[in-house]
Amino acid sequence: MDANAPPQRPKNLCQVADYLLSPQSGLKKRDGVFNDSRVIYFRGKGAVNSLLKPEFRQTAVGKELGELTRESAAQLLGSMIPHQFFLKVERPSDPDMPKNMLSLVQYQSFGEDGVFVWRYEGSQLRTHLMAGGLLFIVLAGVMFPLWPVPLRLGVWYLSVGVLILLGLFFAMAIVRLILFMITWVVLKPGIWIFPNLFEDVGFVDSFIPFWGWHEPEEPKETKKAKKQLASQGETAQEEVHTQAISDEAAEKVKQRRPMVEDAVDE
Repeated sequence: MDANAPPQRPKNLCQVADYLLSPQSGLKKRDGVFNDSRVIYFRGKGAVNSLLKPEFRQTAVGKELGELTRESAAQLLGSMIPHQFFLKVERPSDPDMPKNMLSLVQYQSFGEDGVFVWRYEGSQLRTHLMAGGLLFIVLAGVMFPLWPVPLRLGVWYLSVGVLILLGLFFAMAIVRLILFMITWVVLKPGIWIFPNLFEDVGFVDSFIPFWGWHEPEEPKETKKAKKQLASQGETAQEEVHTQAISDEAAEKVKQRRPMVEDAVDE
């Protein structure tokens, strides 16, 4: 195969685009703004380097293309521009404008020194499956009267079970609050049943421990005073450390031998 010959166009250019968008390619992608929309852009040199990696040659489309040179990889990327996988853009020349504000270049061509913005969004299979699943759920809910009797009965028992669990949870929260109010009057500072119930912890940890004393929150002024004391302590430690270093350096200067630089010209 002639290395200077134009590259064979793969049957599916989407495979090349999917590879470049994947983390496996190592292509550095940056965030930018194009036509008032957030986009991802890249440099042409980085895309060429990604197609020359051994990881690309191990893919199905890489095996189909065979060994690529920089020229053939650039030609392959240039053949993707008419299909609008990406478009050539330029950064603003005004230094006062943000560098990620991109504008379209009139003459579309590929070059390693160019900047390109992605228009290809990758495979839409997952999105289509999710849309189909949502449509199926809606149709199944609409056609609920046509379901078999055992299936409808099972759904009814399931919904009743969920409602019972929610009712038990709200009842436990109310009893918990009432018990706290009673113990707050009798045994201050009060007792909470399941003190971690509404904390940001796991499901099992929400019910551990079974009870605990109420821990009142510190006033904001106390928290602020503690933070100030901590910062003052750190500052004092830094000053002491600096002073110790200065004293040690001064002692070393005194003990060292006199040098030529220390002599005073008569």
